[in-house]
Amino acid sequence: MRIVLVVALFAALGFGQRRASAPAPAPARVSRPANPAPRPVAPSRPRPAPPPRVVAPGYPRTIVAPYPVFVGGGYYNGSTGDPSVALVNPSFQADTANPQIVDYSMAALPEPVAPDDSNTNLDEQPLRDDQPTVYLIALTDHTVLASIAYWVDGDTLNWVSRDAKQNVLSLSLVDRAFSQQLNDERHVPFKLPQPE
Repeated sequence: MRIVLVVALFAALGFGQRRASAPAPAPARVSRPANPAPRPVAPSRPRPAPPPRVVAPGYPRTIVAPYPVFVGGGYYNGSTGDPSVALVNPSFQADTANPQIVDYSMAALPEPVAPDDSNTNLDEQPLRDDQPTVYLIALTDHTVLASIAYWVDGDTLNWVSRDAKQNVLSLSLVDRAFSQQLNDERHVPFKLPQPE
């Protein structure tokens, strides 16, 4: 496409120079009558000629493009009349599934661990390091919020939910005693500053 544009540019320059180098013809002498008849007034600007009308069968609109455009052909022929016809490939075959069953029933199971006498109660087991600490915050409307972090800024409680969204809450809406009780039962340290 670039080559065509470059060739057209050089051709236009060449033709333009050729016209400029040719001698201009002398103006013809015209004799005029003594009392000329009044001439009709021509419009100040001539109207440009409308673009040529191109008619393509099966296409409702005409668009004049300054470069060649491919119209028609392909799978859809504009003369068929019904564009709602669907073409189906009758030779299409879906991939076949090859399921495999792996039997692990003969694999050795891990040895059971003897329970430790000091940690028989599940509530008294220490917290695991790979899991975040979940703090429970009880509200005065009996709603309990689970958070992975919290901090107090003035009269505002900022807390981070389990899906890592930061939230803001007024400290006056927190049921301090019930929040402390819920976290103490789970052995989670939870401290809020005393109300002023």
